[in-house]
Amino acid sequence: MAKYTTFRNKYGDSTPLLEKACVKSIGYAIAAVASLIWRMAAWIYKQCFAQSAELPALKMWGDLIGVDFLEGKTTNIIITLTNVTADYLASGTVYKDLASGLIYKTISQTANENGTINATAVCTTPGIAGNLPVGTVLNIANPVDGIPATATIASVSIEGSSDEDVEEYRKRVLRKYRNKSQGGSPLDYYNWASEVPGIVDVLPYTLNEGTATLYLVAQGSGNQRTPTGSITPNPFPSWVNGVFTDFSGSGQFLAVANAIEGSAEGEHDRRPMTATVHLLPPNYTGYSVNILGLTDISYNNTIKEVLIDALDKKRPHIKVLGYSSSNAKINSLNLAAQVNEVIGDATITTFELRNADGDVISEETLGVGCLAYLSSLTINGASVTL
Repeated sequence: MAKYTTFRNKYGDSTPLLEKACVKSIGYAIAAVASLIWRMAAWIYKQCFAQSAELPALKMWGDLIGVDFLEGKTTNIIITLTNVTADYLASGTVYKDLASGLIYKTISQTANENGTINATAVCTTPGIAGNLPVGTVLNIANPVDGIPATATIASVSIEGSSDEDVEEYRKRVLRKYRNKSQGGSPLDYYNWASEVPGIVDVLPYTLNEGTATLYLVAQGSGNQRTPTGSITPNPFPSWVNGVFTDFSGSGQFLAVANAIEGSAEGEHDRRPMTATVHLLPPNYTGYSVNILGLTDISYNNTIKEVLIDALDKKRPHIKVLGYSSSNAKINSLNLAAQVNEVIGDATITTFELRNADGDVISEETLGVGCLAYLSSLTINGASVTL
């Protein structure tokens, strides 16, 4: 205290210590309250806009315009027990996969049928983790008289999936606000079809009057972006004596057909009554690249990834979606420039781009419903595994 008093006197500070402490405490208290109010106000402000809202508020924005958040699913499996002597398998029986530690619980009581029980069990871990292969052997957690110690996964009735990425959901919400329903415009068909999980793009065309042709682009890269499932060719419209006939098909194609038809099951409030719709997979156009004189082959995999990504981003010219004519061009010089950007101090002497016919080209434009992909890559005479 004596040293502190000496310093205070040296610099002319004669304020009583207790008074200084009180003022400082009050200052901190006021600052803390002001900071809390400011943070709360800033958080509330962010929730007022779909561009910055957190997930709970973003879901409410989505509800206002009919864009639902895609919740993840928990894995449901069918397990088979053999050589059963008990009358039934109780609901809530716990099985465990010893390799992964995953826990499964039966969801209902299942009777013994000639020594065999086929029961439905649900994984206690949400998401894709519970999607174990068919044939996996599970061990019962608590032995029960007459019930075998193991059960085998016979099938997966509901595949587990993760919640939709928040930023992907935000993009869908914002896209719907920016592209309001127009009674059957190409943008409407784009929005309806892209509601289906796993459909990441839709290429809409009106090639004939009254007919909408949609090329569906699924998640993935290269020519693996074809949607799953099937649909009866041209199922629109499908009314018999004024009664709607359900579509026949499966997978994403069927889901897209139902999404175009109505906003919910049994509803017919979207597609114009006389509109005919064709649902098709993309027309894939493969391009091969031949590179010679690369001075550092450690960049082989990097070059492959750059070319795959560059071609995957190409889209045919569709003005209503903002897909420019420049992005529809597959240009040899442009691809070579992107390769040169990632190989550091290394160099190449030759960059050849070939089309699906094997002809060396300098530029080509994607046609109707077409997507580009890297069909083959050769570097210094050696084929690179894609």
